[in-house]
Amino acid sequence: MHGTIEKRRKVSWLALMVANTAIDLFLPTVVFALLAPTGLPAVIRLSLGGTLLAAKALGGGLQNGAFRWRFAIVVALAGSATLIGCYLGGLGNTTSMVLNTVVAGLIIVGDLLRTRLRDSGTHPVDRFAVLVLAEVAVGIVLTSISGDARFVLARSSLYIAVAGIVILASAWTQHPFMRDALKPVAAKGDPLRAEGFDRTWLKSARFRLIYRFVTATLGAVLLADAVLRVVVIYSYSSDQAAESSLVSGLPLIVLIGLWLFINRTFVVPRAERLLDLEMTAASRISDVDRELSAG
Repeated sequence: MHGTIEKRRKVSWLALMVANTAIDLFLPTVVFALLAPTGLPAVIRLSLGGTLLAAKALGGGLQNGAFRWRFAIVVALAGSATLIGCYLGGLGNTTSMVLNTVVAGLIIVGDLLRTRLRDSGTHPVDRFAVLVLAEVAVGIVLTSISGDARFVLARSSLYIAVAGIVILASAWTQHPFMRDALKPVAAKGDPLRAEGFDRTWLKSARFRLIYRFVTATLGAVLLADAVLRVVVIYSYSSDQAAESSLVSGLPLIVLIGLWLFINRTFVVPRAERLLDLEMTAASRISDVDRELSAG
């Protein structure tokens, strides 16, 4: 019975992760297509899709069970209102997009400061929020360079590349990206198993190597996708933004699919076995301690 429940949890987590990835890939294109009847310029429609995607990203992954709906809605509404308001006010495409990204950046900074002040500086900095903030800052610079629809689409490549670099660099730290991301999955909601995960990390060089490998390969996948995305986007004309947006997302689907298959089938199970061994050893020690106490 317990095994069936755990299997369902893993399937549910995987399904949510796939859904999360699908939204990341296709939300801007869907928004772009739905807003076609409004007559808004292609770059504005693409930027609106990007604003909603940024809001969703700041809310968190759907698979982690702690999506920040209110914060995501605030970011989405504030960014979209700024973009549409500035454009309708006659400020032009580029200025409207720059102000949109500035507003998003201010909201992220405000949230980071609020979190730090609320917890008296003891709460760790949200590294993902800092990553998004860095991407927003880069977006402000890039948006001011060109209003070409292909360029707006290609901006996502730089964001993906920044994420890839940050994730890849984290592989050599004490907190690789996938160590923190997969710890709740490995713990299965059990606090004792979560403690066992941390003990295994400290004791086993092989365990550390596995999570460093999973993290590094994810970073490499994102960097490869960033390059392929630009190549695909610029193989189309500016008038084919919708088509290029859809096709440019295909390499990531393939690469992430391969990454998931390889790591979930051959790599992560080895880490799970090491964790199981640690939990078994801890259980035996606990039993011995109880026997000694009873004696």
